[in-house]
Amino acid sequence: MKRHSKKILPLAIALVSTSAFAQEEKKESENERFDATYEEIYVEGVRSADLNARAAERNKDNFSSVVTQDDAGNFSDQNAAELLRRMPGVTLQKSEGEGKFVSLRGLGPGMVSVRMDGGVMANAGGGSNGDLEDRAFSLDGLPTDVLQAIEVNKSLTPDMDLDAIGGSINVKTLSALDRGRDTFKFRAQNYYQDQAAENSPKVSIQGTNLFLDEKLGIAYTGSWESRTTQGYETRHHADTLPTYVNTAGGDRMLVPWEFETRQENAERERLAGLLNLEYQPDDNSRYFVRLNHNSYEDVDVALREYYRFNVEGEVPYIDLENNVFGVGSVDLQQQFFIQESKVTTNTISLGGENRFGDGWEAEYELTSSRSENEKPDGRRVQFRVRDLAAISRSGDGYLNGQIVDPDWLAELSGQSIAGAGGHSGAGYVMGEVSQPNMKYDNLFMEDSLRNDEVNQFSLDLRKDFNNGLINYVKAGGKIRQRTRDFDKNRASIVPEDKAGLGCAGDLTCVDLAGSTLGDFETYIPENGNFDHAMITQAEAERLIDATRAIGDNYDPDQTEVESTRLDYALSEDIFALYIMAEFQVLPEATLIAGGRYEHTDFTSTGYFSIRNDRNEVGESQLTSFDIGLPLENVGNKYGNYLPALHYRHELSENLLGRASLWTSFSRPDFGKSRAFFEVTDRVVFCNTDQASEFFGECNEDPADIGSIRGDLEYQSENFAMSGDNSVRIGNPALDPMRSTNLDLSLSYYGESTFLEGALFYKGIQDFIVDAAGVNVNIANLGFVLPVRQVDLFYIDPNLTITNANTYLNGEDASVYGAELSFSHYLDGRWEDHAVGRWLDNMFVQANLTVQHSEGKVGDTVRVGTIQLPEQADIASNLTVGWENEDFSLRFIANYTSEILKRIGSCTAEDMQADAALGYAENCATWGDVYQDASVSFDVKANYRVMDGVNLYLDAINITDSVDQYYFAGNADSGGRMLFDVEQYGPGYQLGLTVDF
Repeated sequence: MKRHSKKILPLAIALVSTSAFAQEEKKESENERFDATYEEIYVEGVRSADLNARAAERNKDNFSSVVTQDDAGNFSDQNAAELLRRMPGVTLQKSEGEGKFVSLRGLGPGMVSVRMDGGVMANAGGGSNGDLEDRAFSLDGLPTDVLQAIEVNKSLTPDMDLDAIGGSINVKTLSALDRGRDTFKFRAQNYYQDQAAENSPKVSIQGTNLFLDEKLGIAYTGSWESRTTQGYETRHHADTLPTYVNTAGGDRMLVPWEFETRQENAERERLAGLLNLEYQPDDNSRYFVRLNHNSYEDVDVALREYYRFNVEGEVPYIDLENNVFGVGSVDLQQQFFIQESKVTTNTISLGGENRFGDGWEAEYELTSSRSENEKPDGRRVQFRVRDLAAISRSGDGYLNGQIVDPDWLAELSGQSIAGAGGHSGAGYVMGEVSQPNMKYDNLFMEDSLRNDEVNQFSLDLRKDFNNGLINYVKAGGKIRQRTRDFDKNRASIVPEDKAGLGCAGDLTCVDLAGSTLGDFETYIPENGNFDHAMITQAEAERLIDATRAIGDNYDPDQTEVESTRLDYALSEDIFALYIMAEFQVLPEATLIAGGRYEHTDFTSTGYFSIRNDRNEVGESQLTSFDIGLPLENVGNKYGNYLPALHYRHELSENLLGRASLWTSFSRPDFGKSRAFFEVTDRVVFCNTDQASEFFGECNEDPADIGSIRGDLEYQSENFAMSGDNSVRIGNPALDPMRSTNLDLSLSYYGESTFLEGALFYKGIQDFIVDAAGVNVNIANLGFVLPVRQVDLFYIDPNLTITNANTYLNGEDASVYGAELSFSHYLDGRWEDHAVGRWLDNMFVQANLTVQHSEGKVGDTVRVGTIQLPEQADIASNLTVGWENEDFSLRFIANYTSEILKRIGSCTAEDMQADAALGYAENCATWGDVYQDASVSFDVKANYRVMDGVNLYLDAINITDSVDQYYFAGNADSGGRMLFDVEQYGPGYQLGLTVDF
């Protein structure tokens, strides 16, 4: 860092700013205030970036946090999401060990909009909730090499998109005209993750050039990275809650339904590029064309080992003191899953700005963005052995099991244990890591394609006034059309059952369709939580290739539930208008007042999907009996008027106060508002034949309630779908969440100190919650269910489902909190002392967000109030660093308190039923899922080898922090019960940057 007199630092805060921010925010009066000549200010490194960010924040009309490059064009982090976690109010969500999504002020990624240079981007990546497809934008696809600054807008003015209750993030790309000079930078980096023990190279270039007497500017960036990661995970079943069981002696316990151990090996290749052409023929006109490309190709290899306990009702053994239970009906499964995918996003923007007449200005932009997510050949083999005896134990940080001798469990429990560990006559070998008798019992094949297309046109007009009460009036609007579709086709079969017709005479196919794990080479995974050896990848590929014909020939009409349940086509047409004005209410204070109206027209297609494979009768049956019926053109329309007031007051040269009262909304997530009705497990039906001895009994297997598999005529007349089925239901009738927001902030810009405090409040109406285990009458859905088209059994049009997972508008909610930001540089205080000169280069940066939320979901889902999902009560980070002109070192700590992820159902009727039982079987508050509090530590160092050449080293997550989730649990579960724990270990980045 090049250091100059401390006397100029207050002016540096006001003056140092990239010209990307030198727009209408800079008033004539502000320019006149600093007409005096001062020595040149030039600093690099952490301090430079901090000064740039503070100046940009101060100049903006709204309250925001900004992160920028330093004067050498560098960011302090190489991942945009990781960069944002250092900012107040931001909570990071990770995927595959690196930052991917962010929550803002306690509201999840789906309520935080992400824009590039103010324009919307398509996003086919799927969002932060997997199949649920929220509106979250994946920031890991934006390397910092293509960016100039990132703005986190926490209060929004009417000229901004207001579909963001949490706030908005605007990533600003590189501009040659704003940079104002010819530049070129090259970066080379290697990343190494401990668990993967692999090198991950990355190279990038960045440049700007000016032509035609600096009227034409070209900015370009390119980035390529190949990253290898390895993750370890232990998890409960994602969709099925823990289950109550009891012994014959009356002991009771809440136990896991299943658990699985995972190892995920991922190889991801990322490519990003930007070309920004700008032409400024005179001071009153500027035109631009921006081209942006992002793509990544992913190869995922997933190893999974399941213990499925199949618990229901009575079990032979419970040890309440040690939270252990024993059961004799366990399935042990292993899966080897291979998936290649490619996500490509291309965005083009054309626009300009013109100044004309007496203070008039027009800005306009046309943006077209296309994103495609292609997964052409997902494939998986599964091996299983059934009817094992096992014991299991769970707690807040662990979930495990062990296969035991059934005679030992019988002696321990004093009961006979059914089953001897068999699958078609093959058994489990006690005490052996290799299990040669595990049966090849499932071949899984799928391909999918998701498309997202966004077209938008916006126009803004502004009239400036030279004197008087009004500074300017601004008005404009936008039109946006968005289409999104998803198509997945999947075959999931028992190969041996379908080999006769499926193999089409291929004898190798027939032979391997009946194979066991002992027919293949196996190995022990690196994840030490695996109990048994797995098939190797080469052998898994050989088995898939040999038996692929069975999957190709199965279900030619693609009616199986996994080929329909996620398919949809959505459209979203948006029209918006706004008007606002800035008033000079005091010489040092302005007030922005205005409003915005947004209208949304939403339509969706989807499927009514039922898994019914119990009626498939072996080799002679290649047609699926699953049910997939389309739900056509379900829709919703809504409009929102959104007024706002923003007050800004320069209280002194160093002190700035802001106050904002504004309104916003968030549209429902795609995955929650799309039309779908899915029976998540095999359909359970009940026998309605009063002449049958099985009258009134219900089961998924026709053979257990008076029919035989494949006797469709009898079932059509005498079977009815049970209300006890587990289902997932979309809700196209969801209203958008609406919020009234209040923000107050006070910022101090001192010589070497920045201090900011902010208070915020959000009053939210119609907030959307994930409701698990609720009662839903299918006649009251947001769409008409085509039950009359189902002829394999009867479905009552007024059937009440008693175990539905769905999405509902709550009644109201509130979020309030405080943010504190602090940075201090020990500058020029101990120059006469040796130790003091060393301390002279230290700095501290810290952020703290404290918040609280409370929401009422509605008595049909949950009595009382809950904490809002995705909200952490405390989020903080602390950086302690040392920096001079050659060397920079930072120690960074990040803390996030626990976060509610989803809730269990608990109605007044549930509580009443439980009062009669004497325990909480129906009121499933114990099913609330939380992400545990987390602490992580990073170390970052930078060394200037020579002018323009820097070497850096980042050590990330050096304490091996894990992402851990748990069920709230109760006394019957022994307290908290692990839901999921994911571990990626430390990582290290070594890189070199060269600036020309």
